[in-house]
Amino acid sequence: MDEFVQIHRDQQISQCKKALKYRGFHVDVAENKEELLDLVNAYIKDKDHVSDGGSQTLKECGIIASLNKRNIRFHSHSDASMTREESDLESRNAFFSDVFLMSANAITMQGEIINVDGHGNRVSAMIFGPKKVLIIAGYNKIVWDEDAAKKRIQTISAPTNCLRLHRQTPCAVTGACQDCHSKDRICSSYVKLSHDNEQRIHVILVKEILGY
Repeated sequence: MDEFVQIHRDQQISQCKKALKYRGFHVDVAENKEELLDLVNAYIKDKDHVSDGGSQTLKECGIIASLNKRNIRFHSHSDASMTREESDLESRNAFFSDVFLMSANAITMQGEIINVDGHGNRVSAMIFGPKKVLIIAGYNKIVWDEDAAKKRIQTISAPTNCLRLHRQTPCAVTGACQDCHSKDRICSSYVKLSHDNEQRIHVILVKEILGY
């Protein structure tokens, strides 16, 4: 990475971390995927009940593979072999987990965590239920403000995830949100976390490009 790009990246991460902490979120910064795995595993105790919200970031980092080797009860609703009923049951069980793992669609420089969800399982568990929530985000998820977060979701996160999930939506064709009413739409619930006064949300910012 270019020296000055790296300096700019580190400045953004530092300012974002400060803003998140001001809003009550616990924040760690990982230099790379290896350091990220160490941090995640440190947050999870043996025999913990762990769930995830379905995330390309978690897959790219090797977190899912790592958790499958741990002495924990790990349940994921995104197992491709599950029926819809089985997946929904796992999503509901996530509310009782010790640790819930997910990523974010965008995090603003003002310390707001923004997500859009289709089924609602990810954002609902983020808001309430699991004892601890770990939000893992590459520095590419950091944006200036809420307007930039919405634009990122409409032009990057949603279209790319629709392609990954083989959804038949306009954005999968055009590359940008059309505010559609397709049955395959994945943008149904918009949630902005502005503060955490319960000490349950932990953000790990990673100095790498991860996920969509």
